[in-house]
Amino acid sequence: MIDALYNAFGTTLWPYAFLVYLALGWVLVRPTGPMGGQFMSALGWPIEIAQRISGATGLPYLFLLPNLLVFGLFTFAPFFINIGFSATEGQSINFEAREFAGLDNARRLLAETSIDTGMPNQEDDKFTAAVADTFIFVIFQVPIMVFFALCTALALNREIIGRGFWRSVFFYPVMLSPVVVGFLWTLILKRQGVLSLTLLDWGWIDEPIQWLTDPSWTMFWSVFVYTWAHLGFYMLILLAGLQAIPKDLYEAARMDGTSEFRMLRRITLPLLMPTMLVVMVLALIKAFQAFEELYAMNVRWTSLVAYIFETSGLRGQPTANGLGVAATASLIVAGVLIVLTIVQLWLSSREARQ
Repeated sequence: MIDALYNAFGTTLWPYAFLVYLALGWVLVRPTGPMGGQFMSALGWPIEIAQRISGATGLPYLFLLPNLLVFGLFTFAPFFINIGFSATEGQSINFEAREFAGLDNARRLLAETSIDTGMPNQEDDKFTAAVADTFIFVIFQVPIMVFFALCTALALNREIIGRGFWRSVFFYPVMLSPVVVGFLWTLILKRQGVLSLTLLDWGWIDEPIQWLTDPSWTMFWSVFVYTWAHLGFYMLILLAGLQAIPKDLYEAARMDGTSEFRMLRRITLPLLMPTMLVVMVLALIKAFQAFEELYAMNVRWTSLVAYIFETSGLRGQPTANGLGVAATASLIVAGVLIVLTIVQLWLSSREARQ
């Protein structure tokens, strides 16, 4: 045993470094009490020193600091970089090679006449079409998502056989990659896919249908697939909210002879409303950001994120001022989401005060 440990670690320096680390901790912290407690204090001496310096009130902020740094690096920094791109023009991503443009990118995006050519602005039509398609998608998808997530959570909160299994079944699509979801449903919905062939065998249709490109079906299946892929996430949040409702309220209502529907309307939904608000806000933001599954399925309508993706030059041929136009479009989308979220929070707080 000793020989095996020596052969594994005897030729490296890290055991000696670990002993120096413990000795340094013992000198700096000077732990007291049982030997086990002293060893743990010496082992975690950086935390002990940080707690002594920051105090009991400052320690939580010290632990939050790494998350705040990561959040700032991947959220706030790109946001301000995006503002910089929207106020400059050119193809380069280096700000030194870009010229200040002010509101020119906003004019390129929204004006009826192109400021570069003087011709009718096609970018305005493309952006307006993407906004209209995205709003249609959101108007249908968010209520359907919230409704079916609520129904599923209510069903899986009851005492049913195999409840854990059914919960995992509904949550499983959330763990799949969006690209995998898109390709999976493409195999089902393409012209010679499973759905068309099955309906042909049943005699329900006369010829195969390309469900994802047919204008009559592409939005329906976009909403269906996106809801199927993300339903489990919102169901889990609502399920947690349902389990937080005290059981005593239901027992008292049953003793009074209250019907199940009345308990749902008078107890469950009012107490679940704060959780419902969270679900609605998250579903709204996620619907406006819909992209991966739709891109993988190659649907015949353009979402706002797909428009930004293509205009920025990440897909296809970059244009002279595409990066700045895409950055401006993304800021407009972010502003709309902020306004909608504030409105929802205001309506919810007003309802809570009444």
